[in-house]
Formats: sequence, structure tokens, C-alpha cells
Amino acid sequence: MTTDTLGARIDRRATTYADLPVFRAVRADRVPVERFPAFFREQAVAARFFQDLIWAATEIHSPELAAFAAAHRKVDSGHWKWSEHDLAATDQAALTIDDCFAIEFLETRIQMGRMLAVFHDATPTERLVALCALETAGTITLGTLFAYVQRHRLDHVLYLGAPHVHIEENQVEGLRDRLGATLEAGDPKLLGIVDTIFDALGCMFARGALHHWPDLVEAA
Repeated sequence: MTTDTLGARIDRRATTYADLPVFRAVRADRVPVERFPAFFREQAVAARFFQDLIWAATEIHSPELAAFAAAHRKVDSGHWKWSEHDLAATDQAALTIDDCFAIEFLETRIQMGRMLAVFHDATPTERLVALCALETAGTITLGTLFAYVQRHRLDHVLYLGAPHVHIEENQVEGLRDRLGATLEAGDPKLLGIVDTIFDALGCMFARGALHHWPDLVEAA
């Protein structure tokens, strides 16, 4: 893995991530519509903590990147509110502080903590690399789940719906443009950041799926 360029590592980890059993099950429509919202509460918890990742990734004040980071932060803030809307839209109780720190969602918080730690004393470039990995994975996650929502006409959801998808469009391309030549190099620390992001997200979704849809994921 040490011979990868940064761009190649992101692409390769993205391909592996897209092939997670949970995403295969969703793409194959193995998840019945009535069971699809089973993960919405954990999704709402994750969306709350994911906001910290976006804020940490865009905590950039260098003159050449500050405006870009601020614009990304503005567009990517507050999306967790849509996940709470989706709880109500599927007749589930509102998210509580107890939900956010419930023992059954400990694994999600562990993986979020792994990713948040990447930003400790991170340079602007390291923050953008992490953000690029996050958004690349997010495009796969959101795209896969949104396609299911469209196929089954679940028009009442927002976090996995068109408004969220439209906002996220073209973000990865913008980040890759900003990273430029960095993507053609193979800095070990940057490669490690990409690996941490994709591994943490992969663990979170794979283990979460085994909690909510164990029979469906095992069949994927």
C-alpha cells in the first residue's frame, strides 16, 4: 500500500468501501421498505457527531484556503436537522441526549472519535485530505441510500433525500482541485489519514448493519 499516490489510495479505498455488504444489500433491494428506517435513530446520532468532523476539517485560517474552507463549512452545516426530521416522518420518537450517548451506539461513537482525532494539530492540507476522504465516502453512502429512496418513492425523507444530495454535488471535485499536486504524491502521513477515515467509516457501517439487519447483510 505504500506505493500508492494519495489520489490512487482514495480511489482504491472508495472502491472497497462501496462494496461493503450493507451497501450491496441496499443496492440489491434486500432490505424491505418497512425495515429500512431501522437505522434512522443511529443515523441521527451519527449525523450529530459528523457535524464535528466537518467543523474540524474546515477549521482552516491560512489565507489561501480560509475562504474555501469557510464556504464548505457554511454549506455542510446543519444537515443533522434533516435526520431528525426523518425520525418524525417515520413515526419515531425525537432524538434525545440519552440516544446520543446510549450504550448501543457506542461503536458509532468510537469510530467517530477515531476520525475526529485525525484533526488534532492537523495542518490545512491534512484537514483537506481528511475532508476529501470523508466526502468521497459520503458520496457513496448517500448515493447508495438515495437510490433506494428513489426506487421505493420514500419522498418523505430529507437526510437521504434530494435536498441533501443536491448540496453534496461536486464537493469532491472541488476538494480534489484544491489538493492538486498533493494527490499525485504519496506522503505517508496523508495516506494514513485516508486509511483511518475509510477504515472507521467501514467499521461503523458494517457493524451497524449487523446490528439492524443481520439476516439481510449476511445474505449479501
